[in-house]
Amino acid sequence: MLSDTAHQPHAHHPQVVRRNFICHCLEGGFYMGGVAFLQPETVMPKMVEQLGGRSAIIAIMPAILPAAFAMAGLFVSPLVEKLTRFKPWVMTFGLLQRLPYLVAGLLLWFMQDAEAWLLPVVVLTPFISGLIGGIGVVAWMEMVTRMVPERVRAAGWAARYITQACIGMGAGAVIQQVLTHAPGQRGYAVLHLIAFAFLLLSWISQAFMRELTAAHHYHPPTGSYWRYLKSLPGLLAAQPRLLRLIAVRFTGMGYLMVVSFLTLHALHTTGRPEADEGHFVTFQNIGTILGSLLAAWLGYHSGGKVLLILSRVICVVFCVWVCVTHSFSGFTAAYFVLGFGLFLDRVGDLTLTAELCPPERRSTLQAMLGFCNVWSLLLATSLGGLIYSMSGSFYLVASLAAVFSLVSIFILRGIAEPRGENGKS
Repeated sequence: MLSDTAHQPHAHHPQVVRRNFICHCLEGGFYMGGVAFLQPETVMPKMVEQLGGRSAIIAIMPAILPAAFAMAGLFVSPLVEKLTRFKPWVMTFGLLQRLPYLVAGLLLWFMQDAEAWLLPVVVLTPFISGLIGGIGVVAWMEMVTRMVPERVRAAGWAARYITQACIGMGAGAVIQQVLTHAPGQRGYAVLHLIAFAFLLLSWISQAFMRELTAAHHYHPPTGSYWRYLKSLPGLLAAQPRLLRLIAVRFTGMGYLMVVSFLTLHALHTTGRPEADEGHFVTFQNIGTILGSLLAAWLGYHSGGKVLLILSRVICVVFCVWVCVTHSFSGFTAAYFVLGFGLFLDRVGDLTLTAELCPPERRSTLQAMLGFCNVWSLLLATSLGGLIYSMSGSFYLVASLAAVFSLVSIFILRGIAEPRGENGKS
């Protein structure tokens, strides 16, 4: 079995650890920075609306990529647990997951007379990319957890988000210029191709990481795949803190419930043109930088739980704010708060999850958590979309999101902070 020393061999290779840490930050920063050109919380909902998508499709756009990512992990985790080296697996599926954005960009550019194809292409691109990425993400998470010492993991996640945000600030200006000079299909084609260029840089950055062999490797019991699946409920039931974490995730989706319709609400309320959503992207990324800096410092000293609680408090404030503001500057400030709180949430969730999972079954447990997260993402976005389509009230969606955040805080209080249980690394 893996012991606490499983991810400590890098203590003897400080230069390798430093290089891995830098490449890890660049890989995530370039990847998420590329996705920022098709910002799922800002650009994608408006793009889908303009292409004639219904409220239900608009609602799921912020969740479709992470939900697709989480679907495949549970089914490949038995294979991942048998691996002793993860990088070849990660690199192969990492390249495949990036290619749909290139294909989509080329289709949107050259298929000018095929309007019926546009909406399926835009929606299926993140979905297909996420499905392929999900095959590699369990191995990627295990590889990164071994490479990055526990105490600096929050700083690593935060550094990735800060890099993303710096790129995203420039992306906001690029989005505005592209959609101003090439509105519609050609503009969306350009944004997909720019996104792919950054995703390719992300993949190249990962190629320079050096995988260190664990001191011990967990060997899963032999048996049929059906036997493996039947063992999963018992494995999860033996981890009561992870069950609470699942409940925290189900009730902590307030941001996603609101952002699906926030851009539409803001532009309709203020009467501003579509290109002005670039301002929202810019200020959201400024918030991401400051939120990630705070998350790095607070996560280093206190762990992930406090970050999640703080993010949900901010979500309640955010929901109230977007209900009372009616000015363009007010909505711009709301996007700043969104970026600040959303990335406190993401850093906190990644940090707490990695530290709650026992090392010996971490791959499978994280895959199970990811699979459960699919349903929390779909529930939040579908519920928000259903309420919005039935009532037409953005304010009702925001109010429900605030209530869910308060419930999530209550559940979080029952989870003990695990920092230090696995030893200092």
